[in-house]
Amino acid sequence: MVSSIVPGTAGANALGVDQRFARAPSQAPLRREDAAAGDRGDVSGAAAWASARESVRAGLEQVQTALALGHEAQSMLLKVQAIARGEGGGQSELDAVLNAFAQRVDAAGVGLVSGQTLAVQAEPGATPVEIAGADLRLKGEPGSVLALTLDANAADAPALNAAVQRSLESLQTAMEGLFKAARALEAHQGFLGAVQGVAANADLDADGARLLALQVRQGLEAMGGASIANVEPQAVLSLFRA
Repeated sequence: MVSSIVPGTAGANALGVDQRFARAPSQAPLRREDAAAGDRGDVSGAAAWASARESVRAGLEQVQTALALGHEAQSMLLKVQAIARGEGGGQSELDAVLNAFAQRVDAAGVGLVSGQTLAVQAEPGATPVEIAGADLRLKGEPGSVLALTLDANAADAPALNAAVQRSLESLQTAMEGLFKAARALEAHQGFLGAVQGVAANADLDADGARLLALQVRQGLEAMGGASIANVEPQAVLSLFRA
């Protein structure tokens, strides 16, 4: 199931630290034909770029919430592991720990932590980027990150320990994916802010907007990836001044 910031299908045409957000720089002089190639749909004006920037912001917020819940899941699993080793309060403590975490996941209201894929409209007219969800619900089913269920038995220490180990390994992989997505979205915010700032000073048609996006992307690449997340529109404007 896909949870969309802006409805769309899978793919990417954007800049960032992840291959899903990457676009190879052009070596040829910039032309309108170059800008149009690889970009789809009608792209025009600062409003469209502002909308994309909001989509990325909202997507980043959801990813950050999922990461926070992932850290809570790690803490929960360590508590369960202690109970399995006889260092906790037995079944009553186990039930309390599992139920408290399940309530946190339900209250978060973020589709990513129930396994939904998040679609983010990274650029106007481009195919939305998809971010894979991490199902943190305590179902113990195939596809779930956590191998525990709400009715886990504290008396069956071997099975409980095995479930915790599987969960910790799966959770680590899921967290790495979410962290990469967060970094890519943070970097892309800088790109969108730069394009939005330049577009606000120009009356653009669709081809002009595509050309502008390509110019800004190449300008940011020339500035170096490390600075993209914190780039300011005025810094990019200076790249195009005579």
